[in-house]
Amino acid sequence: MKGKRTMLFLESDIYLALLVKLWLLPVSMHVGAWPCSSQRLVRSATSFDLKMVRGKPPAGHLLSFIHDNPIIIVHPCAKRFEEGHTPSIYLGKKVFISVDRFESSLQPVMVPAVLAKSPALVSAAVFIHSSRIVLVINGRVYLYFYKVLDVWLPATGINSPVTELSQYSCCFDGQNPVCYNMSTVVVAYDTGSLASDSEIYYSKNGGFKFELLLGRPYKDGIVLGVYYFASSSEIGLLLNRTEGNSSLIHFVYGDLEYMSGDTGTQFDLTLHDKEKVLSIMAPGLRGFIILWTHDNFVSSSNNGQTIETITVLPTDAYPNKTFPTHDQGVCFVATSSSEVAALTKNRLFYGSLDMVSIQMVLLGEKNVTKPDSICEVMMFEDRGTLSIINPIHSNFSDYYNFHKCTINIQARLMDLRPPMQPCPIEILSGEFHEHMYNIDVKQELSFNVTFVPKPGTGAHPYVTVSNPHVLAFQAHILQEGYTFDGNPKYILHIKLLEQQFSGMAHEDFQSNYPTGKVSSITVDVYNKGIFCIDMHPLTALIAVDCPPKKHIRIVRTTNACSKGLFKPRLLQNFTYTIDNHIYDPKFLGRKGLPQENLNVSYRYDLWRCPLLLYYDSPWIPTLELWENDEFVEYVAADFILLEVNGMHNYDYLQNEVEANCISGAQNWTTQIELDPENDPTTAWNRQNYESCKLSRGNHSLPSSASKYQILNKKEDNRIIFPQYNGIYVFKVIVVDTEYSYCDLTTIFSVYVHGALPKSEINVGKTLVSFLVLIFGSILMVYFFPILLKENARMKSVWN
Repeated sequence: MKGKRTMLFLESDIYLALLVKLWLLPVSMHVGAWPCSSQRLVRSATSFDLKMVRGKPPAGHLLSFIHDNPIIIVHPCAKRFEEGHTPSIYLGKKVFISVDRFESSLQPVMVPAVLAKSPALVSAAVFIHSSRIVLVINGRVYLYFYKVLDVWLPATGINSPVTELSQYSCCFDGQNPVCYNMSTVVVAYDTGSLASDSEIYYSKNGGFKFELLLGRPYKDGIVLGVYYFASSSEIGLLLNRTEGNSSLIHFVYGDLEYMSGDTGTQFDLTLHDKEKVLSIMAPGLRGFIILWTHDNFVSSSNNGQTIETITVLPTDAYPNKTFPTHDQGVCFVATSSSEVAALTKNRLFYGSLDMVSIQMVLLGEKNVTKPDSICEVMMFEDRGTLSIINPIHSNFSDYYNFHKCTINIQARLMDLRPPMQPCPIEILSGEFHEHMYNIDVKQELSFNVTFVPKPGTGAHPYVTVSNPHVLAFQAHILQEGYTFDGNPKYILHIKLLEQQFSGMAHEDFQSNYPTGKVSSITVDVYNKGIFCIDMHPLTALIAVDCPPKKHIRIVRTTNACSKGLFKPRLLQNFTYTIDNHIYDPKFLGRKGLPQENLNVSYRYDLWRCPLLLYYDSPWIPTLELWENDEFVEYVAADFILLEVNGMHNYDYLQNEVEANCISGAQNWTTQIELDPENDPTTAWNRQNYESCKLSRGNHSLPSSASKYQILNKKEDNRIIFPQYNGIYVFKVIVVDTEYSYCDLTTIFSVYVHGALPKSEINVGKTLVSFLVLIFGSILMVYFFPILLKENARMKSVWN
């Protein structure tokens, strides 16, 4: 009875907690030793699961962080979620995943026992979009669908233990394919070995499947980190030199396919025995990365190309210009897109991410310290608001509550002495901020920035791009009226161009990849100081790539349905036959193959009504370019056609010489033969197209015996059909590399008509017979009168 009574009391306490919902309960606790603007213990009943309270927890092992000091990883794309519902993960002695910034009580995360053994130690974690987390547990990579499914999956393709992950979330436009795909790249690796010996893995599908990174840097070194620099579409290896001064470190760059010879500036980063280089990449794709050890604190605004030491702005409370070192050095860093905060064991520093230099200032000190205390963790709640977070075990259940010490940064900065430099600007705004745009081949973009400096400050804006190899810009500023206060108002006009067509850079500096790349553009104010919390930089992401809604269509002026030859209703269940001697299933144009006739089911849903063509008229399809369901222009670029069923009884009007080629031209047969294992319908495309109008040396000269299989509305080449009535289904592919980054393709059908049935009579013999008949008739006309006269004369003689 006593046991049952105790259980009843326990359940009543639980139900009381559920009913009361003591959430966001203000408290004054010993853990709030920082200079908090407010502090509270987050206790909620909304996260309680009765099955977990009454029953047994699921089989599995509690996760814990492999390092002594905890960390918090916040999903960088806060604006994708409802306000206050940004996912976060706390890695410490226990691991917690929150979907509301730790505003609810939580249970520690467990991994199923069938996947990992105890102790289940987490060494790295990254968010992928809004549905899953990729974690490294005991050297293996797993995906955790935390939001709805609560499912764990092991990643595939990794054959050696790894400890670290690198990933970067694009937050500008989740619907844009470039932004979406950028967020699914994950790099998994281990540190401490030579780059030549290290196995580095990458995934392009968000961690489901990994492949081995085959490229290696030209100069070897110890791998300290591998980063996916999304703002420049690069992989960066942080290497420690193996010869000479072992503290000299630099980045080397490449992509997922190979490592180039590009290196960043060498810098000094003193490492003690078995010490790791810790790092964080600021959200916003501006190119900021911050690196630190116990004795060093450095940053880069250009993905590691150049490195600067972060300094401290002296105040009365902290007159030093450098950070504490050794055991009192920086142990945790949090960033937003424009702010940075750093924690030591007993000090909190704050600064803004400035493109020119980073200075930070002491924001406050912890008034209770222990020699063996671990580092605490923090996160930016919003611009100018910071929270230091500690999990606290509940006395009533297995759940943990969270103590949150929230700091109003603006208020703390106003209390500093000597006073901070006031913000030198009143207005810095642009409609492009936090948006994503596409620049296709040879296109331009224009932005305007409204800028109002405070009188006498001399403040002025500047423009930077994260990937100048891809994106170029021109900018000029003009005064445009005055504000209500009488201050001059300026408009900064910015024109963005693709670097390889801008005429502004050496050709070796330009990126001319057939696939696009990205760059961010940032407008900020030079040396505006730490106090400008609300005057954040203006940033946009520019994808020099295919606009996602750009496509081509076929002009359908006359079709077989409008002329009454077919009815749409019948075409939906229509099958036609291709004779065995006019198609090749391998698309090589082979004739006389021993094969059956080919029956084709007509795809009216895809091909619609076929175009109507007369067989004896040379023909070229007219292509339209569309974007966002608006007509842009008629396509005047090189394109190719392929009959999707392998039909080859048509030809081209011109040969290579007649088409004015100066080198041998590509054709479908040669492209398919290069790799017969690939899909023949994609063997020739924009990525591998080479124009015959460019010289490739004497080893490739044009031939009058080779038909020219490239079409362009500005040129004279055409398709020629034989004396054949029937349906052709063509795939059209725009291959001109200087027309668009898009893979512009479409499929359509044509019906060729007007060809009379071929006669079974031998034309040669008939012609000879006809000529003999005519010649005989002429002879008869000539000799018949003579014969008549001779006959009359003979009669008179005999008479």
